[in-house]
Amino acid sequence: MLARFQTTAIGITLVSALVNCALLSNPLGATTIFRMDIEEVVRGAELIFEGKVVEQNVRENAAGMILTYVTFRIDELIKGEFEEPFLELKFTGGRLGDQIMEVSGLRMPNPDEEGIYFVESIYRNLVNPLLGWSQGHYLIYEINGERRVRTVSERPVTDILSTQSVPTVLRRPAALIDGNTDAATGVVAPSQSLGFDQALSAESFKTKIRALMDD
Repeated sequence: MLARFQTTAIGITLVSALVNCALLSNPLGATTIFRMDIEEVVRGAELIFEGKVVEQNVRENAAGMILTYVTFRIDELIKGEFEEPFLELKFTGGRLGDQIMEVSGLRMPNPDEEGIYFVESIYRNLVNPLLGWSQGHYLIYEINGERRVRTVSERPVTDILSTQSVPTVLRRPAALIDGNTDAATGVVAPSQSLGFDQALSAESFKTKIRALMDD
């Protein structure tokens, strides 16, 4: 659900079905999207890169929608063609003065965040340019001198498994997931109780993604 409101106001004015074709909203307003296999995310991404958020700019477009433009420094290109050192991606929503527009379930990259990003398209107008939303968004943290990978819901990623070897009849049916918490199927992220020092290193994560690209 997309909502825009004044921070000093009591009511919330809903922005109409500008994004309904891209979102599925349940009665409580939490955004849900279709679950994807990690192979689907890898295949479907136009660009996969490791990078860092270096800038955020919030603007209002001609239709009155608030948009956040996030600039990434590209540290390593894993898939796709992009020759510039910086990439700007547009996300729907943000805060502009005393106005806030929110897409429920959309977790924007934070300032100074480092991660590995699976970009659906760098040119198309999308609510969230990261493929599968949280399924194409992984964070890198330095822990005890090691750069390790977590999901956006702060779960350590311990492995990436191909789902192609699982017989079709045994695979989980297509399902709806929360857009801001769930990792792609095949990304093993057990729980927050697991020590973060057991998470994959950033290099191991990228190696496993490249292996899926070669399959």
